[in-house]
Amino acid sequence: MRPLITLTTDFGLDDPFVGIMKGVILNIEPDARIIDITHNIEPHNILQAARVLNATYPWYPKKTIHIVVVDPYVGGPESSKNSITKKKTSHSNKSVLSLITEGRGPVGKRPILIQSQFQTFIGPDNGVLTPALGSKSKVYELNNQKYFLKNISNTFHGRDLFAPVGAWIASGIPPSKMGPRLLTPTQLNMPEATQKNQWIEGEIIYIDHFGNATTNISLELIEKTYSSTDTIEISAGKEKINGLVTGYYQVSLGQPGAILNSWNQLEIFSRENSAEKKFKLKLGQPVTLKTK
Repeated sequence: MRPLITLTTDFGLDDPFVGIMKGVILNIEPDARIIDITHNIEPHNILQAARVLNATYPWYPKKTIHIVVVDPYVGGPESSKNSITKKKTSHSNKSVLSLITEGRGPVGKRPILIQSQFQTFIGPDNGVLTPALGSKSKVYELNNQKYFLKNISNTFHGRDLFAPVGAWIASGIPPSKMGPRLLTPTQLNMPEATQKNQWIEGEIIYIDHFGNATTNISLELIEKTYSSTDTIEISAGKEKINGLVTGYYQVSLGQPGAILNSWNQLEIFSRENSAEKKFKLKLGQPVTLKTK
């Protein structure tokens, strides 16, 4: 089977960056199949990218190579050369540990490769690859410049580093050739919904193209907390929604609704409208459930 490489970035589609990365890959491994997961990650939103990776990689076959390029720190000095403090950021990255160089601005993040039991993940060591970390995962720091482009820019590591490494892995080069083992990769604290008695509190973790807002509240947690006879009230911002529906059509046009989506996560929507815009929903915004 031809090697399969996926791309997830915050580059958007208006600029040539994604196309350039594909060209680099195909020059090294012409047989590669390249799949675009998304290039519409909110700029610099590491947590959102990690959530998307977590939702998508299980659907891909063994030996798939996932390249994820969302790196607010690109172009900074190497983190290993600087004094680092931990700081919580606001809004969509509020649970991400930001690495700050004291007095010198953001630090650069070392490039890494994670070899899981069945797939390969390549990207910056800023926590974006957290979903790939498991008990059987092996992590390598990418420092063998033999497998990079000849001239590495300060600002386009997707082209100069991540794309060529992914292509060389696809061509059969083993991960161990890319650099030394790394025992302490950066991991995100990916917030989970909390539950007490018949009260659940979570947050919006993803907003799709339609303006539907996915939360971190799972079907499993809802079934654990409520019985089939309970009447549930869902609150998101100023909106209050009575109960769950099983189809978007069950809500009047423009009205808010709540549904368990294809990921079995609670989703806030507005029929044939954008819930994000209509109800002013944002990433990280609290969502609560309680019985009436």
